[in-house]
Amino acid sequence: MTMQLVIIQVVTFVGLIIVLRILFYGQVNSALARLKKLYQENLLKEEELKRSLDDVKLEKEKELAAAKEEAKEIVKEARSRAERTALETESRAKAEALRQLELAKGEIEKSRDDVLARSHEKAIELSVEMLKMTFTGRGREALQHQLISELIDEIDGINKARFTIKAGDVKISSAEPLHAEERGKLSKILKDKIGTAVHIEESVDKGMIAGFIIRIGALTVDGSLKNRLRKTIPYLK
Repeated sequence: MTMQLVIIQVVTFVGLIIVLRILFYGQVNSALARLKKLYQENLLKEEELKRSLDDVKLEKEKELAAAKEEAKEIVKEARSRAERTALETESRAKAEALRQLELAKGEIEKSRDDVLARSHEKAIELSVEMLKMTFTGRGREALQHQLISELIDEIDGINKARFTIKAGDVKISSAEPLHAEERGKLSKILKDKIGTAVHIEESVDKGMIAGFIIRIGALTVDGSLKNRLRKTIPYLK
């Protein structure tokens, strides 16, 4: 009896173990299957995440490369602008220097011309004073009439077209009074040049030394000795 109970217990225990094994095996297999499925899903997600990371990395590399290129272009443009600015600044500086140089040259030329003009006038005044002291009364009178004769001939040789003034009133300022013959000859020539009879109003200017100045309206013919001296200055230079 005892033996039978032991056998029954053993059989029962073995059966219980088999049942439990069957039950646990199914659960374990089910759990393993779920774990395997989860593992596969995790692998897929990992692959997808890796691809996403690679895509993000590639995109970032592209953006970084584009940023580097843009930075290069910005630096290149900045250098180009700096060079253009430097060239423009240099060009403006050169232009300003040339302008200042031209202004300085102009001032020098003007100063030189002013000095020369004053020198010429001084030379003329000195020449006039020397002539005043050199010529006696008769000498000045002879010089006057010789010069008047030459001036009348010169006026006679002037083209009639240059006498655009048609006024008949003529003013003559001379160093010595004109002789009647000189006055008549001059009156005839002027009448021919102007095309109308002329009325001569004469005045004497002793400071002229020799020669005369004729004024017909706005037209002036300077035949004074001082004017002749002024014309000789360029030849003396």
